[in-house]
Amino acid sequence: MSVFITYIAKQFGKPTGIGGELSTFIMNCMNRKQYRTTIEHLKITAADIVLDIGFGNGFLIKNLAKRNLSKLYGIEISSDMLTKASKSNQRYINSGKVELLLADVQNLPFEDSSINKIYTINTIYFWNSIPAGLAEIKRVLKPDGIFINTIYDKEWLDRLTYTQYGFTKKTTAQLKELTEQSGFKITETIEIEKNKSACIIASKVN
Repeated sequence: MSVFITYIAKQFGKPTGIGGELSTFIMNCMNRKQYRTTIEHLKITAADIVLDIGFGNGFLIKNLAKRNLSKLYGIEISSDMLTKASKSNQRYINSGKVELLLADVQNLPFEDSSINKIYTINTIYFWNSIPAGLAEIKRVLKPDGIFINTIYDKEWLDRLTYTQYGFTKKTTAQLKELTEQSGFKITETIEIEKNKSACIIASKVN
């Protein structure tokens, strides 16, 4: 049983194969409220350059590409998800609207101050180093840009068996503190579901 649970945990961190397809489908269903809140507060315009960190099967990027004229980038550590997301977003990739890359948050393949809106949804638990990831996000974010980190709170994650394996769990307060320590200013914290999930919105401090 523990082997199965460990497998599930790994799929949420780095989806691969059939298990990865199933886990990302489950995540798309579970995270609907998080997606809506993130999109609402991104306030994307045609002039924006947007980065999705950990796009999974590409569901949300496709949703954004349908609605907006902005340039959308995405990074993912799973080559299987890159392949799947590229297929589902092929139309937008061909037009130059979407560009998907295999990369890690600690080594973002972008120039300094090149992106003005960055978001990530439920990926921070799997970063090798939260401070290093936040530092990279700050590096590539434009001075007037925003970073949205949408998460499940540690208290809720602790109730799930599979999060005992491979998850670095933090409270919303702890993540806000780490974000501020990395050179961001928290502009708003939205409680999506009470004692369950939140959206931390931050701006870059010059």
